[in-house]
Amino acid sequence: MFITRRTIHFFILIFPVLLSNNSFGQTNEFKGWSSVQYGIEINDLWKVNLSQHFRLKEDLNEVDSYITESEISYKPIKKLTLSGQLRYYSRNDNNGGIQGYENMIRYRFGVEKKFTTNKLNFELRLAYQNRFSLDRDNRIKKRIRVRPLIEWKVKDWSNNPKIYFEYLNEIDGNEQKAYRYGISNKINTANSQSITLRYFYQKYKEKFNSNSSAHILSVKYSFDKKNK
Repeated sequence: MFITRRTIHFFILIFPVLLSNNSFGQTNEFKGWSSVQYGIEINDLWKVNLSQHFRLKEDLNEVDSYITESEISYKPIKKLTLSGQLRYYSRNDNNGGIQGYENMIRYRFGVEKKFTTNKLNFELRLAYQNRFSLDRDNRIKKRIRVRPLIEWKVKDWSNNPKIYFEYLNEIDGNEQKAYRYGISNKINTANSQSITLRYFYQKYKEKFNSNSSAHILSVKYSFDKKNK
């Protein structure tokens, strides 16, 4: 009942957004993301996350990618986190002259700062990433990412919803810019396990191609090994 009630609350929040496709413009493409994550808390300062991702695109009719990810985070001081992330992609390229699954690597370095108040919590994350192909030449995408986030403290609600905006600026490649507007809710269950539901609208602004956009619904199951 706990999961059902929280899930209903979450979808009540995003339902008006899902209905308003026309207000977002260019496309009605819908994508689905899912992942399973295992977190290892080494001590109070260090944590390692290992995860596997599966993504669908084109209104859930085509496989988008399989992703294997590892991330290490370090908290040098209270409310400040430094992180490094490494991803392997098997990405389904079904457009253009060369098609098929493409092998790619992405690494990312980030810093996240948290601010707390009585009614709201704030987070600001800055990150640099570089994704490149292992199979094809001149397939590089370097990005700067900026994500402010607000956590709304709801009375008698232990799993507070989070609202965020993220700006992604490609600094080497096709000079693509992306904008994400999202909401998420983490549902804590028993034995250090949780389910995170997330919806966001993503809009791409292209320099050399037509602009595009997508609605994305994400589900993540996490379980952590706590440091005793």
